[in-house]
Amino acid sequence: MRALPLLLLLAGVLAQGVYHPTASLVRKGKKVVVEKTSPDEEGLAWIEEREKGVLFIFYDPPPYHVVIRFGKNARAFAPLALVDQPDAGRGTITLAAGQARFNEKADRADYRLEEKPDAVEIVKGKFRAFGARLDYRNEEGVARLKGPTRFERSGRKALKGEAGTLLYMFDEDQVWLTGGVTLVQGERTTRAERALVDEQNRVAWLFGNPVQSKAKGERIAGKRVQYDLEDGAIWVIEAVAGEVSGD
Repeated sequence: MRALPLLLLLAGVLAQGVYHPTASLVRKGKKVVVEKTSPDEEGLAWIEEREKGVLFIFYDPPPYHVVIRFGKNARAFAPLALVDQPDAGRGTITLAAGQARFNEKADRADYRLEEKPDAVEIVKGKFRAFGARLDYRNEEGVARLKGPTRFERSGRKALKGEAGTLLYMFDEDQVWLTGGVTLVQGERTTRAERALVDEQNRVAWLFGNPVQSKAKGERIAGKRVQYDLEDGAIWVIEAVAGEVSGD
């Protein structure tokens, strides 16, 4: 790995005393931190000076991965990260599959960004989601996971599902699923237009016209539904409609 200018590179210190290259964007006093995790002799950490600001290139080969830390609660993982840091308060982060290497003849880093299914993982508590590419814009404070997105969660009943897109709202520390959402938990299948995942309280708020949920002998619909992430129990908050059979 090529050595980096100390003024441009922050050092992440692990418990073992190992220093890992990091870069960060600051929004409203909070940091989004990107870290290369592989040993110094593997992967690549590079800074490319631009007309305005710098571009950080971090690459971790398997079994390692570059990590993005959104505050204390959310993480994202993938092999390759590009951090464009033009000035204070702005900047973007791209996280995806791909590779990077140092080109000695040209004295630069060459990289290839790739979009592959499940290449990017987002973790927040027990909730995990997978997509092809993550794009974060610091001016907006929003990270978008390119779909189709699949997600899963451990609990009293395992949850799995799919959505068109995942949005992580950095300021609010919220996960939104949009573009059509399907949740499968035990015998229950639930479909909604969008969902707000409240991992801290172990519930999701589902919205649709209507949200539809089916289980054995039961069919429920409503415009706004509270969904228990642990076991799949639901409560219709608005526009209740449904039927229960005697089976």
